[in-house]
Amino acid sequence: MKLVRTWIKTLSAVLVFAIAGALWAQEESLTLTVQVSGAKPGVGQAIFSLFNSKKTFLETPLQSLEKPIDENGAAEFRVPGIMPGTYAVAIVYDEDNSGDLNTGLFGIPTEKVGVSNNHTPRFGPPSYRKSSFEMTESMTLQIFLQGVE
Repeated sequence: MKLVRTWIKTLSAVLVFAIAGALWAQEESLTLTVQVSGAKPGVGQAIFSLFNSKKTFLETPLQSLEKPIDENGAAEFRVPGIMPGTYAVAIVYDEDNSGDLNTGLFGIPTEKVGVSNNHTPRFGPPSYRKSSFEMTESMTLQIFLQGVE
């Protein structure tokens, strides 16, 4: 009987710590909301990509999502479960719904794009340093699509 009581107390303690740990983890995760504007109303889709390092920026996203462009030429992405840290977001306006960024001569995009901080590079692709932001709490970013008209 004493062994059963000890076992129940141990199991109860483990469950309390497991529940507390799960609640703490939920409180630590954040939600990123990204509002995209500047597309043709009701045409195409926006492709959202989230990055967490210079090495993977614009190559290998942590997460990628697609949303149709609404009648206002906008799309909104809501991404829960993000841990505090440094991130960058890239948006491709996939006007023709091909699933990829169309490019022309020298790899220059022929579809609109946008990145966090609305960084506009002079030559070449945007940099992670200028596009990145620190996420310490849930937040909303506004990204304006830029590029070809």
